[in-house]
Amino acid sequence: MNLRVNFISIIVSVALLTVLPVQANERAKLVTTMEATLDIMYLDAYKDYTSAQRQDAVRAVVEDKYDLEVLIRRALARNWKLLTVVEQTQVRNLIDQLIVQSFVDGMAGKDRPILDCGALIEVTSKRIEVPVVISFSSGKTFNVLYRLGLLKTGWQIYDIVAEDVSLVSNYRQQFDDHFRKGNGAQLIEKLEKLLKQEELDVSTIIL
Repeated sequence: MNLRVNFISIIVSVALLTVLPVQANERAKLVTTMEATLDIMYLDAYKDYTSAQRQDAVRAVVEDKYDLEVLIRRALARNWKLLTVVEQTQVRNLIDQLIVQSFVDGMAGKDRPILDCGALIEVTSKRIEVPVVISFSSGKTFNVLYRLGLLKTGWQIYDIVAEDVSLVSNYRQQFDDHFRKGNGAQLIEKLEKLLKQEELDVSTIIL
């Protein structure tokens, strides 16, 4: 009996040792990705970039590490299935652009913020959270919680909570409201109009 218990303990220990370093690496991966996007905004190597070029560069960095469709599909929830395959691609790309454009517009004219990444929080074996405090030279600070889930494609961001406001929950309500009377084509039209706005702030977008 003791041998059996010890054997099970060894298996559990090995399993934990194989999972925890991976989770720890996800914290480093997130911070590295965030710093890389800030580099595009502030390093001299990118000083001659137009806003559109910065957006393309930021999007390439983020999409190299994370699949933003996970975040987008969670926000759309059941409404995702109301879109045609072509509309799904269009909506995904448009929301991608909105997120990146909002970031680039939001950083323009500001000093580079300091990122203070807290300890990784293990919610379950397949759910982790990484708290980040973003501090600006003006004295303003923002608390952001990145929620990641373990999928077949690896650890992916499935929600971002900024100052206690969930991005997914906020937009899920808006998408639900839209699809009570609207359709995919009308949603695409709204998203395209939003992209034409100046000084876009994704946290205050109203569909």
